Order: sequence, then C-alpha cells, then structure tokens
Amino acid sequence: MSVNINIPQLRVTLAKLNGLQYDHATVERICQDAVMYGNVAIFAYGSLIWEPIKHVSEKITNYKLAGYSKDFICEDFIYRGTIGFPGLTLALKNDSNKHVLGFLLMSTADEIIPFLEGFILREQPVSIDGVTMDIYRYDFLPITRPDGSTRNALTCVVNEHSQFYVNPPLPLNQKVARMALAFGDNGTNLQYLKDLISAYDEHKLYDKCTDELKDLLSKCNNYRLRLSPAHREWLKKYDKLKPEERQTIKTRTKGTGLPTNEELTTMVNEA
Repeated sequence: MSVNINIPQLRVTLAKLNGLQYDHATVERICQDAVMYGNVAIFAYGSLIWEPIKHVSEKITNYKLAGYSKDFICEDFIYRGTIGFPGLTLALKNDSNKHVLGFLLMSTADEIIPFLEGFILREQPVSIDGVTMDIYRYDFLPITRPDGSTRNALTCVVNEHSQFYVNPPLPLNQKVARMALAFGDNGTNLQYLKDLISAYDEHKLYDKCTDELKDLLSKCNNYRLRLSPAHREWLKKYDKLKPEERQTIKTRTKGTGLPTNEELTTMVNEA
C-alpha cells in the first residue's frame, strides 16, 4: 500500500514524544511504516484498551509484545493521584522471561496527525502547575499476532530517567496501600485496577502478569475494608463524580474527618 502522508508534519509530531526527540532513525522507521501501511499503530496494554483515544479506525486484539513485563512502577499525580499523594500507574519494563498482551490501535491515513496528537496529550499530560508527567519513553517495537505475523507499533515503556519512576518498585504492602487510597482526575487508583482486569477478562488477554494483577486487586479490596466507614464511602462516591467535579478536588477538604496527604503517606509507609 502506498498513500500520501504529510511526512514533514509526521516527523514534527513524532518528535514531541519523549525518547524520539533525538532518535531520528526510529522516527524515519515510523514514517516509512506509515507510508507502507497507510497508518501508524499504537500498542495498547492499559487504559487505552477500554478508553482509546480519538481517531481510532481499527482496533485489533490479541497482539503480543515479547521481552517485557508490566507493573505499577510510575507515580501518577494527574489521572489517578495528586501531587500531594500520587497514585501508581502501569508501565512496561524489559523482562526476557515474560510477555504482554494487548491491542493494536490504528487510524486512517488522513487522521494520523490528530491520532498521534491525541496520544501525546493523553500519555504526556501536564499538571496545572506546568509539570509534565514524563513517566514514559516511546519505542517502536515488534508486536506479534497468534499467526506469527508482526507489525511494529508505538509503545509506552517506562522512562527510567523520570523523577516519577518508582525504582525499586514499592514493596507489595505499600503498593497495595497506595493504590487503595489514591485518587485523581479520572477516579481512584483502585477503580483503574478494576477496569484493567475487567478489560483483560472481557478480551481474554491472559499473560504472565494477569494473576499478579488479580492478587493485587484482592489485597487492595481487603485494605479498603480496614478504613473507616466514612473514608470508604468517600472513595466510593468519588468514582461516581463527573470528571469536572473530580478536577476541582485536589486535596481533601478540612472538616471531613478524612486523612490529610501527610497522614495518607504515613499509612502507606506503615502498611
């Protein structure tokens, strides 16, 4: 397939992605791929599965990325956390013994630029005080279908140079406490984990990390049961708020009887 694509504009757009600013060779590979296939593919393994970006013309399930595992190893201070008490978000890291299953998301040729712009806005958000959540770097990796065919796709991999990279990963008990308590613009960190597992179950995306995620969810639910009734109810109601309502709640208001950010951090450290 050969299509007309604005390659200069595509280069400019790709260079906005962390890790590709100076990687001209990879940018050119992506441009060549776009001309060959008439689109650019993105590998989705997290929230992009159930909340894809706009301008997706095709979504294909059951692709495999070999040599990587996923874990909650990045601090999220926008979508599922706050600056005062960040949540944890999913990222990929090199692991020769594991693989990750997910979707390929693709756009039509005439919507490649807005498709990628939406991806950048979603995955490199900027907080209200101008801090970029640079938790990912972007690579162009070979993704394999069950029939053995492959297609390279833009993939979010952990940015090991980000100040928000949690290294070493939190001990399991602290990870559980953080994810059971954190909340952000898109809802609670626990709801994200529930949605993730539901999407995996719906689409039968069972990889070597699936059991670990389900064990994490069970422990987070048990942790929630140890909270005060008022605290549990607040978190439950928070997920039912409209997005614009959540965005106005950056800290817990005084007089609610709920823990402050400092007290929440202490709860995590003592978990």
